[in-house]
Amino acid sequence: MRVNIRLNLPKSFNKLVLRYNTFEKVSYDKYFIASLVKHTRNNLDNGYNIINELTGKGSLNKHFVNLYDEIRELSDLELDGILKDSLYPIQKIEEFRYTFFPQLNISSFKKNIYEEDLKDNDLIPKQLVDKNGTYISHEYIEGEIKNNSDNYDVELSEKEIKIKIYDSFYPISNKDFESIRIEEKIDLTKYQGEIHQSISGEGWIQLNNSTLNNILNTNDYYYDSNGDHIGIYNDNAKKTIIGVGHGIYFVKEHSYKYSEPANKEICEKAIKILMETGRINEIKNKTIVDMLRNVNRDLEQEAINYILSKKDVKELALSGIKLIEKGYEKNWNLSSLESFYKFKETPRQLFLIYNVNDGLNYSIDDLLSIYKLDKTSLNIEHSLIVENYFKDIEAIKDNITSKIGTIMLSGIREKIGKMKLDEDSKKLRKFLNSIAHYNKDIQNKSLNELIDYQTRVDNNMDLFERVQKKLEENKEYE
Repeated sequence: MRVNIRLNLPKSFNKLVLRYNTFEKVSYDKYFIASLVKHTRNNLDNGYNIINELTGKGSLNKHFVNLYDEIRELSDLELDGILKDSLYPIQKIEEFRYTFFPQLNISSFKKNIYEEDLKDNDLIPKQLVDKNGTYISHEYIEGEIKNNSDNYDVELSEKEIKIKIYDSFYPISNKDFESIRIEEKIDLTKYQGEIHQSISGEGWIQLNNSTLNNILNTNDYYYDSNGDHIGIYNDNAKKTIIGVGHGIYFVKEHSYKYSEPANKEICEKAIKILMETGRINEIKNKTIVDMLRNVNRDLEQEAINYILSKKDVKELALSGIKLIEKGYEKNWNLSSLESFYKFKETPRQLFLIYNVNDGLNYSIDDLLSIYKLDKTSLNIEHSLIVENYFKDIEAIKDNITSKIGTIMLSGIREKIGKMKLDEDSKKLRKFLNSIAHYNKDIQNKSLNELIDYQTRVDNNMDLFERVQKKLEENKEYE
């Protein structure tokens, strides 16, 4: 089986120092001096004289003289290499670091693993020499062995134990493994779940007190039929399995999304527990919606009733209305129905809510909307309200029509056109122009709109009577 364990695996951080001859691109000053040496090889004094003539006593004089002394020691072959290929011979010293694991007898170098101590390998240093370079020597410098604790993947079996370094596993003796294993003292007396006496598969991590405390401190949880701990969290549920192998306690976790149909049983159990503990309001609304989409409809209704009795949640209200559409018309509490009414989005939803409970505080507009869909669904009281509403509308329409008819039949429009206009006659003329199509204007108005319209007509009726009186006093306009 493969597990993850915390170990104090000793490591030695060592260094390889390599010396070799190679070449580098020549600089302009070295190229110049190499050319000078080539031409003054048989007369060195002539070379110094040329440098002195070019540089005088300036700072470059000493620099060029030193280069001249250095380069004239090179062989003719090396000199030709500078002039032909611009390559200058140098001795290079490079340092390479590697890690040695003494208990595994492996070395990690340049992301490669060597199953030996690298210091015993004389071939690798020579392979590190640059192309066209010549090996000179090397030495290994061993660093201090350090025991840094870290987590490692380990393969445990009856035959052997292997530790993963990079992508491969390497054997370690049982004795060495026991000496480097870090094990906390674990008190599992408060854990009520099953401690499995064998473990198999992958994903097991060594149990520590921090992980155990996280499990024990979970607010909402239950133990499944296998005795495993199921924690209920926002966004997901998490199963925790504890087992023992090779005398070590291990833990393995698996997360379950509430939205996955396969996790219906977990969702139903979680909803029941959250309602029992009263902590369902501490779970995010989105999480609750995901859970309720994945439970049986009876439980969904029960949970919606429970939550909406404590707070308004639009998503749950709309979910409740959908349940009504599917035939769940009974067993809704008043808080839920009031929330449904608050968040309804269509006349059809209003109609469904009314059919479940006709005792909510419905407005006249609600009743008219329901009447339009199905007039037979209204109760006697509401039918009477709607009937009186329509009667009031017709009465007001008749009153408006009568008064406007009186004004129009009086012929006052033509008389105003002949008289000198004062403030009253101007206002009346403006009103007369606005009611030219009053029959059409009042057809689709609500009761409140008609009342406003009637008030306007009544006000202008008074105005009409004042203007009419003025006309009667001044006969010349007749």
